[in-house]
Amino acid sequence: MPTPYAEHLDGKDPVDVLRSSIAEYHELTSHLTKERWATPYAPGKWTAQQVFVHVAQWEMIFGVRLRCAVSVPGYVVQPLNQDPFMAVEGAAVDGQTAWAAFKQMRRMNIALAASLSEAQRATKVQHPERGEIDVNDILVTLAGHGVHHFKQLRLIVTK
Repeated sequence: MPTPYAEHLDGKDPVDVLRSSIAEYHELTSHLTKERWATPYAPGKWTAQQVFVHVAQWEMIFGVRLRCAVSVPGYVVQPLNQDPFMAVEGAAVDGQTAWAAFKQMRRMNIALAASLSEAQRATKVQHPERGEIDVNDILVTLAGHGVHHFKQLRLIVTK
């Protein structure tokens, strides 16, 4: 099974994408007015605020998966569904708070990812839905997820 979001990396190393995408997010947020925070990227889709809550949540989740994969022998990824997280927290956290959480967690994830050896990146873990994957798959998913949602946010600021 292919690594989710891999197509958003265009063959680049996920650590490089993590680094470059945080700068792109920073630039994008400078264009988010009060109205744009409340604007969906398409009819019936999430607003910028909701997208930021979602990416902050999953930056944390993927970050925990990454940390467990390199430090917990026999680690098994727990599959999760985004919808219950958004139902509980989606309206409770404002966009700027979610952006701040995402930014700081991304910085921590970059520092950890950049420190990993090739052997660590090749560490195998089990995913109940995808079978055996490695730490690099988690990094690709983490980086690609951020790029995927950045593209949605870019639609809002270019309206």
